[in-house]
Amino acid sequence: MKLLKQWKSFDEQLSLLEERGLIISNKKRARTYLERVGYYRLSGYWYLFKQLHNKQPINRFLPDSHFDDVISLYIFDKRLRLLALDALERIEIAIRVDISYLLGKKEPLAHLSVKNFSKERYNQSVRDSKDSFIQHHIEYYGGNIPIWVACEIFSFGTLSKLFKHMDIRDKDKIARKYRLSSGSQLETHLHAFNVIRNISAHHGRLWNRHIIGRAKIRGMKDPMFHKLSNNQVFFYFCLMQRMLKVICPNSSWGYRFWELLKTFPTSKNGVIDIQLLGLKPDLELENWFLWKNK
Repeated sequence: MKLLKQWKSFDEQLSLLEERGLIISNKKRARTYLERVGYYRLSGYWYLFKQLHNKQPINRFLPDSHFDDVISLYIFDKRLRLLALDALERIEIAIRVDISYLLGKKEPLAHLSVKNFSKERYNQSVRDSKDSFIQHHIEYYGGNIPIWVACEIFSFGTLSKLFKHMDIRDKDKIARKYRLSSGSQLETHLHAFNVIRNISAHHGRLWNRHIIGRAKIRGMKDPMFHKLSNNQVFFYFCLMQRMLKVICPNSSWGYRFWELLKTFPTSKNGVIDIQLLGLKPDLELENWFLWKNK
């Protein structure tokens, strides 16, 4: 068992980075980032700049590794997360309406009879809610909360779980709205979106993250999706754009995303590569109709 690492002051952290070969041209600026962002969070961005031994990173930076390049990558990733949250907010709200409208038409309390949907998860959502409309239904309707109200307090994760356990025919009906072949396919998209949402909402590193719970692409007619990797982030931004084309076709989100990609940072030693985000330059992605009139 290794000894637990000991606390270090900000100045000691700076000295340690320099000892390991990271070039710090402006120590005052670097110290400010350590104070405001933190050594451990930033380490996820300078990880790429480390030398390898037997394919494992060691505590030594590659030649010409600069703290400023690390910060440029961190800032890009922050903007990427904000764009993800912008898109996923719209998708989440639209799916709330899709589910509550379809199930509510059958029965106002339909969510309570969805097989395998966790009642404890539902009850916890109600208990945790501080919204006045929930208290109103508890006080005046004996705690009976119709699905169009309940959906407003569900997290994205709970919402995707509810969708997962819905009747196949109902899931398929919602999926067709988004030009998908089946509800089970949309189910995997929502699961992956929830993973990305949680990473982004908790300020985690996103840009080169491998996404667990990959979305199904079988049956998608657009051949370009089959040329991308469905465990990389760019693929999921394409899925977001695909859904936003249905939800809010006049949105400027696609344009803003593409403009952000143009700012992808470079490093003086060349270790930062946009292909780690999932883009493949040989595919001429900017000419893909998905991003036309973006």
